[in-house]
Amino acid sequence: MFIFGLGKRSYKVLGETKPHKCVSCTHERPFKYVEEKRWFTFFFIPIFTYKKRELIVCQVCGAGVEATKEISYMEIDAPMEEKSKRESILRSIKEKFDRGEISQNEYIRMVNVLKFESQHTL
Repeated sequence: MFIFGLGKRSYKVLGETKPHKCVSCTHERPFKYVEEKRWFTFFFIPIFTYKKRELIVCQVCGAGVEATKEISYMEIDAPMEEKSKRESILRSIKEKFDRGEISQNEYIRMVNVLKFESQHTL
């Protein structure tokens, strides 16, 4: 006797959107940007992913839609890991400027490069 299934799901939060009004509950707040994976299981052990999709989910009521290029009005923010990485780089650039290791022009150039890269990563 073999027991297998297709129902196991896992979720990973990738980031947040800017605040928007939910169509379902009418609350206005950031939505979660989530990756959903569906697994084939054998004896209740996940074996492989058979479906993967990205969702935009309301943090209040849980209503969500599949994230596609057509949903551009949501303006998805970068994942939290990327934000903290950028903030860390920005702090180190400011510290170098404060210690006099780089000039003001170099500081401005590096900050602008960092801003440009962050706008074009998603």
